[in-house]
Amino acid sequence: MLQHLLREESIGINFQAETRNQALERMIDLLPKHSFKPEQKRDLLDLMIERENFGTTATGEGVALPHCIFSGASFPLASLGISREGVKYPSLGGEPVYLIFMVILPELEDTRKLKAQVLQLATQIFYDKFLRERLKIATSQEEAYEILLRESNYSFPVLQNSQIQSSFFNQPAVV
Repeated sequence: MLQHLLREESIGINFQAETRNQALERMIDLLPKHSFKPEQKRDLLDLMIERENFGTTATGEGVALPHCIFSGASFPLASLGISREGVKYPSLGGEPVYLIFMVILPELEDTRKLKAQVLQLATQIFYDKFLRERLKIATSQEEAYEILLRESNYSFPVLQNSQIQSSFFNQPAVV
């Protein structure tokens, strides 16, 4: 499932940002270039900031999982920022964030179910200490992507027959 959300090109190695809002903006910039028009990117950033103001998605272990359902999205997208120094991101424990996994989902009937499943998967993957440490020392997008695919053998059989699975996860990568 992860390979259907995240493209190798959407991984930021040596990710740096001074603030949470700057981090969110840079995470949006990691998405495939033709995913959104400039005004949609602004709307998406505003929505992400609004979501974070409601309650932080940095829940511990140096991981943040910002996410939203966005009317401008045609299919699920994700980006991953990997910071060696850490990003000042309001978190429950007050510690910096080293991994930011952003998920954008389209507005559909099954989206809320998909959101819960994607966040559960992301939690399983990114709260694995060994995997987090391997990602933090990755030297390229390719290496980080391979680590994720090799080390995270999680799947959700529930999605095999859903509308979202057939409609969106079989889409080619946006170039």
